[in-house]
Amino acid sequence: MGKRVLIVEDEQDIRELYAEILRDEGFAVGEAWDGEKGLAESLSGRYDIILLDIMLPKVDGLQILKEIKKKEELSAIPVVLLTNLSTDNIIKEGFALGAVSYIIKSEMTPDQVVAEVKKVLAKEPAAHLYSNPPG
Repeated sequence: MGKRVLIVEDEQDIRELYAEILRDEGFAVGEAWDGEKGLAESLSGRYDIILLDIMLPKVDGLQILKEIKKKEELSAIPVVLLTNLSTDNIIKEGFALGAVSYIIKSEMTPDQVVAEVKKVLAKEPAAHLYSNPPG
């Protein structure tokens, strides 16, 4: 079995597209469609990487990130923020909370998202603009 990826994304089409393409690449994929389920799945410790939307119903992605990073046994799991919010303050906050990368959904193809997941899991620096916090 491949590495385990959790996708926390409330937009069904996007979540299913990323899940399908990641499965095609050999990843085991878990899915959560709201922040409450995303938080529970994240805290299960069953995943090697988490793709986390920020704007979610019930619990927002930044709160989920805070909760993950509070748990010593989970804090090393890389979290990639997956969103369409691109303001510097949100990017900075995400990195300050422990995100390892930031993907703007509208600016990356699904293949680029897969490449980013592979890079993060290989601990290589991300090649796109949002791999480092602004400023």
